[in-house]
Amino acid sequence: MKDELRPELNPLELRCLSLAARGRTREDITRETDIARHRIDDAFAAAMEKLQAGNVADAIFRAVRMNLIS
Repeated sequence: MKDELRPELNPLELRCLSLAARGRTREDITRETDIARHRIDDAFAAAMEKLQAGNVADAIFRAVRMNLIS
């Protein structure tokens, strides 16, 4: 895959996607990481935009395909 098609996700975006891929909800992530809910919501929104995904599940799928998360 070309570099220009590989979006740069920040560490929080990657962490949220990785946790969601393991079945964690936004509430779980908030509780487990002690990160404010609005920051988690923003991270998911930014990741979805960068990955051109319509929802979190699609963002996870695209991130896995691009080897951004495992």
